[in-house]
Amino acid sequence: MNAILVSGLLPFALASSPVEGWMNAALRLASLLGGIWLLWAAIAAAVGVMLVPRPTSSLLTRWLSKGMYIFFHACASRMRNYEMLDRFLAVQGPSTVLFFLAVFLGIFVAAFAFIFYGITGLGFSQALYQAGSGMTTLGITESLGPWGLAVVFAAAFMGSTVISVFIGYLLTLYSAYTARETTMSELALLCGEPSWGPEFLVRLKLIQGSVDATSTEKLIDWMCSLRVTHYIYSILNHFRSPIPNRHWVITLLSVLDAAAIRLAATREEPDLKLVRLIAEGADTLQMLRLSELARTNARIDSQGMSTWRIESAILHHQAESDESAQDPGITRSEWDWAMGFLTENGITLRDDCEASWKIFCRLRSHYYEPAYFLAETLFAVHAPWSGPRNLKAASGSTNLWPQLAGQRLLTNPVP
Repeated sequence: MNAILVSGLLPFALASSPVEGWMNAALRLASLLGGIWLLWAAIAAAVGVMLVPRPTSSLLTRWLSKGMYIFFHACASRMRNYEMLDRFLAVQGPSTVLFFLAVFLGIFVAAFAFIFYGITGLGFSQALYQAGSGMTTLGITESLGPWGLAVVFAAAFMGSTVISVFIGYLLTLYSAYTARETTMSELALLCGEPSWGPEFLVRLKLIQGSVDATSTEKLIDWMCSLRVTHYIYSILNHFRSPIPNRHWVITLLSVLDAAAIRLAATREEPDLKLVRLIAEGADTLQMLRLSELARTNARIDSQGMSTWRIESAILHHQAESDESAQDPGITRSEWDWAMGFLTENGITLRDDCEASWKIFCRLRSHYYEPAYFLAETLFAVHAPWSGPRNLKAASGSTNLWPQLAGQRLLTNPVP
């Protein structure tokens, strides 16, 4: 009680007149309240980013995310080619994480400085120095009284806690990143670099003798893991692959395209597991599109789409073959060229080309829009069937093709 009384009378003791004393007391009270509010806002933002297992979107994190995106987008618009763009954007994800840590620590120091200024007789520069000393556990540099000591201990605890949580956060991020890239490295031999659905089927045929020889269950597990980790930690969307022509959105899109072609156009016995594969992939792309939007927008519906609803729609569309074709995000001439590529490499297709095209359109309509959005937002490599790009360096003059399709392109260009 005596400590509280002394703290309350201190502004009057330091003032030369009662009026100045009241103004000094009001200023220090406002500083104390402002510091407590700033500390709470920083704690809530840090917990939301690093600990809460779902996308969170506080005002602070939205501003920081939007600011970093604007900075990198402005710099990326000046890149002359895709190689330069990819090298520059490779640091976006890690830089954003470190930037968040620096901002959080800076806000904590400022908040404790305001609190010190409000409850002690220190000047603001001394209070700032004491806050930094407490946060970094360097020690106590002033005689602060019991309330000041309590704040010093709180600052020391907060500093060590933030650093410890951040280390765990980094380990979680890179564990998920390594798991993602391990599967993508395994798929690179089959999908090509950059990945493309028809190339996937041709390489399966050439290497393993069948277009149905890959493990559907393993791909579904990868998609589910991708959906969980990248939805919870949306900053992982911006962690790029070690290879410039490899990107997780393009690989996922090519796997779904290969499954859609397998169901729609080949003469192989239909595998209903591929329906689930497409449904899981469509739900993954939609959820990750929402998580990316939530990083910079206040109100986003995070419910996503029901995987079963997508699967039911696919089965319904397969049963009704007389429906008109929906927009698949590619042209009919691109489809016909790809079917010629498959035929030339020994894959037997169905005779009814028009029916195959309509089925493929219905299947691809479930997932191409979120895939194109993510590919453009994340500046993915401009692979075939991956949508437009706004940046000149990201789009280039033409698509980048994988090896086998690129060889055919020399003798038989896409119409």
